[in-house]
Amino acid sequence: MKILIILKKWGGGVGTVIKNVQKELQLDGHQVKTISREDDLNISSLVKSIFLLGKKIKILENKNKFNIIYTQDWSLAFPLFFPYPLFIKKHFCMFHGTEPGKLKWMQGLIGRLLGKRLIVADSINKKRFKKSNFNPNGVNLEEFFPLKKQRKFLGWIKKGSEIIQEGEIKKLSKIVNIPLLIAQNIKREEMNEKFYNKLKLFLSFPIRKAGCQLSYMEAMAAGVPKIIGNKNGEGWKYPFEKEENFLNLIEAIKDSKERNYRRWLEKNDLTWKKHSEKLIQIFKQHL
Repeated sequence: MKILIILKKWGGGVGTVIKNVQKELQLDGHQVKTISREDDLNISSLVKSIFLLGKKIKILENKNKFNIIYTQDWSLAFPLFFPYPLFIKKHFCMFHGTEPGKLKWMQGLIGRLLGKRLIVADSINKKRFKKSNFNPNGVNLEEFFPLKKQRKFLGWIKKGSEIIQEGEIKKLSKIVNIPLLIAQNIKREEMNEKFYNKLKLFLSFPIRKAGCQLSYMEAMAAGVPKIIGNKNGEGWKYPFEKEENFLNLIEAIKDSKERNYRRWLEKNDLTWKKHSEKLIQIFKQHL
């Protein structure tokens, strides 16, 4: 298959997803071209993209004759529906999470228009869009794996999707007497060695609209023995300790038990290879 993947920008979780998916699809013999609306096309907003994005994709389509146009957000799918539908039979879209606030109805509109050509990575959107195809994200088990290192830190990743703030994590670290290691400005290719494999405990408390939370799976794959999170996003389905109230975290940390989370990932085959294989199945089924 010849596939064009469109995402907003290369930075962040969606960029990580697409880099892994593109690699697996190419290993399977598919031709994949990926472009970022912001980084590659210099289109900075939905409003600017309404007429421009469709034109640019049409130029690429005329040159390459893609079998699939695969957008990575409702805001990238929107310009291919309005002011008139483009690539309607071969346009698929992935929703990675739930849009908050006033834009939720726009996401809902695009989701309903896509019907069976909508793919979702989280169970919340699967419930919202009954016709959609559920395809959970994965993890690279060759990139994230246990090393024979001493684990002594409480780990936390500083990012905008966290409910808990840095000051609260620092206080918690002192109370439970576990030195804190914050992942900030660490290159992605160094996260396994310089972050996850130094942790005896990983904490993450994403906001409600969070999608798959790749950091949970990366920590599990890297062999972190204790993980505590919440039920937001896909957190509810992972086998780690869950605590919804920050005030109860001290007791939760004391009571937490070591587990082999990596074995659970392997058993459930939550890998990018599996994700990409299912993606092709969905494309073929609904073309």
